Amino acid sequence: MPNDFVSETMLARPNLQAALHQPPRAAHADLRQFRISKRESQEKFWGRFGVTQSSGSRFETGLAIPAPVAILLKLYVNGKLNDGDLQG
Repeated sequence: MPNDFVSETMLARPNLQAALHQPPRAAHADLRQFRISKRESQEKFWGRFGVTQSSGSRFETGLAIPAPVAILLKLYVNGKLNDGDLQG
């Protein structure tokens, strides 16, 4: 189902289907734990993805993460991107 961040065209592309599904609420709590394990503030952690502290806080408590941010976040958590790759 499309939302403000995902268009019908994007949903029609099978290789993006899995990447665009939002994680369950527990995964959002895992994001918070990941950020805390890095000993970073919400402002610093989320800023590298172009996200405000306020929005980052909402993402950590269950708000759907926009697809572009979710993709960057997944690449970062999986070690495919590092701090040098992201400006923030």
